[in-house]
Amino acid sequence: MSDSISDNAASLNRAFSALEQADFNKVLQMALQAGDKGPEAMSWKILKALALSLLKRPSEALPEYEALCVAQPQNAAHWSNLGNCLCELERETEALEPLQKALVLGATDPALHFGLARAYAVVGPLELARRHIVTAIERAPHDAEFHLFKLRVLQAMDLWTEAKACADYLQSIALDDGQRADFGYLLFRGQWYEQAIEQFAAGSTDPDLKQDCDIGLVMTYERTNRITLAKEIQGRLHEDAMQKNPKLLDNYFQMQAKMAMREKDFAGAKDYFERVLHKPHNDPSLKLGLEFEYAAVLDKCKQPDAVMQVMQKAHAQRRALVSKNHPALRDNTEAFAVLDQVMPTWNPACQGSDEHRDPVFVVGFPRSGTTLLEQLLDAHPDLVSFDEQPFLQHIVRRLTANGSHVFDCIQNLTQQQWREQRSEYFHEVALVAPDKKAQRAVDKNPLNMVRLPTLQNFFPQSKVILAIRHPCDVVLSCYMQHFRAPAFALTFETIESTAQMYDRVFRHWYQNAEQLKLPVLEWKYEDLVADTEGRARALFEFLELPWHEELLAFTERAKNKGAIKTPSYTQVVEQVNARSVGRWQAYEKYFTPEAMRYLEPWLERFGYL
Repeated sequence: MSDSISDNAASLNRAFSALEQADFNKVLQMALQAGDKGPEAMSWKILKALALSLLKRPSEALPEYEALCVAQPQNAAHWSNLGNCLCELERETEALEPLQKALVLGATDPALHFGLARAYAVVGPLELARRHIVTAIERAPHDAEFHLFKLRVLQAMDLWTEAKACADYLQSIALDDGQRADFGYLLFRGQWYEQAIEQFAAGSTDPDLKQDCDIGLVMTYERTNRITLAKEIQGRLHEDAMQKNPKLLDNYFQMQAKMAMREKDFAGAKDYFERVLHKPHNDPSLKLGLEFEYAAVLDKCKQPDAVMQVMQKAHAQRRALVSKNHPALRDNTEAFAVLDQVMPTWNPACQGSDEHRDPVFVVGFPRSGTTLLEQLLDAHPDLVSFDEQPFLQHIVRRLTANGSHVFDCIQNLTQQQWREQRSEYFHEVALVAPDKKAQRAVDKNPLNMVRLPTLQNFFPQSKVILAIRHPCDVVLSCYMQHFRAPAFALTFETIESTAQMYDRVFRHWYQNAEQLKLPVLEWKYEDLVADTEGRARALFEFLELPWHEELLAFTERAKNKGAIKTPSYTQVVEQVNARSVGRWQAYEKYFTPEAMRYLEPWLERFGYL
């Protein structure tokens, strides 16, 4: 008897040693041989469950953990393992109860907090997911999986500054092949495309991971307008090879849908999106993005009623997400907060000169053709543009850091403070446009339209181009766009709310137009479409810049720039065309009398009636 006990104890010790050495198959084999009899049966059951989990076989591990919880209901580790196993099976909603029970029973290990973070990321609120993943990292600071999940949570919460810091950290540590693939997709979602390519290009010896990385490369190359490279990789990917891996197959369908859109195979894109969307998804933000893309495909298929059905459903989902994850958010953004305020008067201290040349500001309501205009400006050798940046917003934040009102701050500025704010602004410009100091900056951010009346004091020698497009086309486009900023989801939730905001923004602009001491060129999108060269010449004449014939090839130049981080990245690399002009007419019946009440004054003012 004693020899048998001794042998069993030695066998258990060897199994635990194998577990520490990551020889999980050996552990499983030993556990199966030991059976479920004898005093060590519970220990062998634990080892079996752990080995199955570590071998990525959660469906087989699940009944083992369930049996352990029944046998030892006061053991916190069993409940924690059960919850994490359910998370691996994408059953996070069911996982929350056993994980919370483990917490009550006194579990404090990093794995428990990781499981809770995964469960709350699905169930909500996201703030609880963030707290638990931060706790997990505090207790296991070098676990790359935890940092990857933290990045996912921060992105879902729209905490992009923190997300960028997290992504930078992940780039500095070693990741295994699976983690690199996951990281690549998170970088792609964050619009850090070159870094995403770096992760995907590392590939893997595992066939599924290699295909997943190739899919990621195709989508990133498509997003950065490198279509030849995207097609080359797409050609070696085949659906049959992915049938046994549902996640891989979903990524493949998304890739095919995006590439079909590029080829203007809208029926094919519609089919691929439907194949993805008809499955359950545990990532609500990803599913929401797919719904918006699906609506865009239906629009291209000329099915406006189907589009509106999808959009109404998507906006309801978006509001639910925003309400759950941003409970303090109101139906406006930091930028819109100035709309009902009086513009500050001119401060005489905001005068003088320094080594910086004031920028050209491109403003307008979102989706008014500002990106196309920016590409034309950027083609001029004397100008340099950069992706939309919140540099003016940063001035406001710096001025009001002590809690003061921005208008009071501007009224009380000294010339030294004025110089300091300008210096900070141009330092930020230099970071995104290095080696371009000799060129005049083009700061394109549509909603600077509501900041400029406040901040014109800082740039008295700047010039402004106000982009204008048919108000109904603008409103429809904003309504159908999946903006990253959560407050936009509320602002553009309906055609009526979007039209109301359009009216508020333009009323604010024109109410302050007389006090705006900057030269402004009103620029109509439709005029550029009708007479590209004529309007381009007028534009550069306004900026007092010489004309160059090669400026007319600006869309070709844009194609070679790579990443254009705005929703119109596919349109601005095509020849200027009229396809988007009058798009709203197919949706005219959805423009209610309430919506038109806000828009008709602007239709008349801008000459669209």
